[in-house]
Amino acid sequence: MTEEFEKDLRQGLSLYESGRASEAELFFKKFIENYPDRGDGYNILGSIHAQQKNINSALSLFEKALSAEPNHPIYNSNYGNILQDSGRINESLSYYFKAIEIYPDFVDAHFNLSNALAKLERYDEALVHLKEVKRLDKNYIKGYIGSAKVYEKLRLLDQVMKELHEAEQIRPNSYEVLSNLAVSYSLKKDFAQSVAYFKKAFETGQANAKFFLNYGTACVEMSNPTEAIHAYLNGAKIEQTKFECLSRALHQKMIIADWSNVYVMNTEVIRHIQSGDGVVDPFGYMGFSDSESDLQKAASLYQNEKFPLNKSFIKTAKYARHKKIKIAYVSGEFREHANGSLMTGLIECHDRDKFEVIGYDNGKDDESFLRTRLLKSFDEHIDIRLISDSDLTKRTQKKEIDILFNLNGFFGEHRSGLFANRAAPIQINFLGCPGTMGVDYMDYLVADPVVIPESSYQYYTEKIILMPHSYQINDSKRLELKRNLTLKDCGLPEGKFIFNCFNNIYKITPPTFQRWMRILNRVPGSVLWFYNNFPEAEVNLRREAQALGVDPSRLFFSPYIKMYDHLERYALADLFLDSLPYNAHTSASDALWANLPVLTLQGKSFAGRVAASLLHAIAMPELITYTEQDFEDR
Repeated sequence: MTEEFEKDLRQGLSLYESGRASEAELFFKKFIENYPDRGDGYNILGSIHAQQKNINSALSLFEKALSAEPNHPIYNSNYGNILQDSGRINESLSYYFKAIEIYPDFVDAHFNLSNALAKLERYDEALVHLKEVKRLDKNYIKGYIGSAKVYEKLRLLDQVMKELHEAEQIRPNSYEVLSNLAVSYSLKKDFAQSVAYFKKAFETGQANAKFFLNYGTACVEMSNPTEAIHAYLNGAKIEQTKFECLSRALHQKMIIADWSNVYVMNTEVIRHIQSGDGVVDPFGYMGFSDSESDLQKAASLYQNEKFPLNKSFIKTAKYARHKKIKIAYVSGEFREHANGSLMTGLIECHDRDKFEVIGYDNGKDDESFLRTRLLKSFDEHIDIRLISDSDLTKRTQKKEIDILFNLNGFFGEHRSGLFANRAAPIQINFLGCPGTMGVDYMDYLVADPVVIPESSYQYYTEKIILMPHSYQINDSKRLELKRNLTLKDCGLPEGKFIFNCFNNIYKITPPTFQRWMRILNRVPGSVLWFYNNFPEAEVNLRREAQALGVDPSRLFFSPYIKMYDHLERYALADLFLDSLPYNAHTSASDALWANLPVLTLQGKSFAGRVAASLLHAIAMPELITYTEQDFEDR
C-alpha cells in the first residue's frame, strides 16, 4: 500500500504543480476516498479550494488534514493561512506557533505568522519573525518586502528603503521588488526616483492592476497629467482597479481640459457608483457631479474600502470634564496653501481659558511666513509625519483629546487611518472636504444653511453643525494688498474688460466654458484670464474657444506663484466668473478680499454652493444666480 500511495501522491502532485487545477481537484477527491486516513489529500485539495476562494470548503479540508495528522507543520501552517483569509486572524496564531514549534526552521510559517501579527498591529513581534525568515533563507525576497511593509506601517521610511534595496541586490529584476521600491520612493516624496523604478518594473512585463494606479499617482505628483492619464487608462482595462483608475483618468483629463470622451467615461463611473461595485476617486468626482446622492455613495465606497473602521480600537467614551476642552486639528496643509490661509485666524481666535489647541502636522515645512504664524498659534504643535496611525491613536487617547478635526478629508496629506481608529470621542469633518466623507466614524460636518439646506441632510453621513453665516472661516489679519502690480506685469492688455477665473482648471466643465464663451461674445473687447500651470490646458482651452467662435487670443493664462503675489493679481480683474458643479472656494474668498466681485451660479451640492454661501455672508446676494440664462444675463 505504501508504494501505491506514494505513486498516487506523486501523480496528483504532478497535476497540481503543473497548474492543472481542475484535473488535480478531481484526482484528489478520488485520492481521499482511497486514503481517508492520510492528511495529504485533504491538504492539497484544501489548497486548491483556497486558491479558488472557496474558503468554507478549504477550512473543512484543512481541519480533516489536521485531524488525520495533528502534528504536521505544513497542515498547521496552511490552516493558519485559511483562518487569516477568513478574517479569523487571532485564531490563526496558535497554528503558526505550533508549526514553528514542530519545525523551528519552517520559513513559510514564520513569514505567514508575521503577516498575521502585522494585521493585528503587533509590529515588533512581526519583525522578529521576519528577521528569522531572512536568517533562515537570505534569498527569501518576501522576508525583505514583508519587513518593508511593516516599517511602512511604522512610518520608518529609511528602514523601508534599506530592506527593499537589500532585496534589490538579491533580485535586481524582480517585479515585486522594483514596484515596491517605486511606491516607497513615492512615500518619501522622491517622485523622480519613483517614476524611474516604475519604468523598470514595467519592463519586467508583469505589471498588475495596482501598478498602473500607483504609477499614475506618481505621474500626478510629477505634474505630468498626460502620462498619468495613460497609466490610469491602462489600469482601467484591469477589473481589479477598473473604476478607480477610470475616475482618476477622468480627473486628470479635466486638469488639462482634455474633454474628449469625458462624458462616456463619466457615465461608466456613475453606473458603478450607483451599483456599488466599484471604488472611484471621490475628490475628482466632485468636479464632475452635482448629485449629492452619488457623491455620498462615492465617498462611502472609497473610505470604507481604503480606511474601514478599525475595530481593534474601541471608541473612546467622553473623558471626565477637563479644565479646558482639548482640541486637535489634523492637517497636511499648515503652510502656504488654501486651507492654511483660511484657518490661521481661526486658530488664533480660540479662547485659551476654555480650549487647549493642538496642531497635528502631517505636512511639509515650506518655511513661509504663514506657516510660522500658524504654528505659533497652537498651544502645542506635533509633527506626526513619522508617527504610525496606531501610535498616534494611542498618544491621542493618552492626551485625552476631546475633539479631533479632520481638515483634509480624503484629500492631500490626510491621516484617514487615525480617524478610522476612532482616536477621539468626537471627530469632525471640516474645511478640507466640501461634502460628506460617507463613514460613521466621522461624527460631525461643519456647514451652513446655504451649502447644506435641510432638504439635503439625508445625503450627509455626519451630523450637521450649522454656522450662522458661512462655514468657510477666513483670516481677518491678511496683509493689505500693495496694488503695485500692473496689467503689463501680467501680460494683459490695457483698456479691456477683464473677466477671470482663478479656480483650478479641473473645475471647468464643457457647459461652464460654453457659458463663458457666450459671455465673451456678448461683451466686445473683453478677455478671460486663467490661473494654470499646465501647457496642455492652455492649448486645449484655446482650441475649445475657437470651436465656439471666440478668438483664442482673448484667453490669457498666468502660472502659479506665491500666495501673496497671486492675491495682487485679483485686483487687476473686473469680474470673477465662477464654475459649476464645483464652485470657487478659497479663490472666491481671495477675490472678495481683493474687492473683486464674484458672479456665481448656485449648484446642487456642497461644493457647488460655497461661493453663494460667501456672498450671502457679506450681503451680496445679487451676485448669486440660479439658472444658466440668469448667469449669462447678469
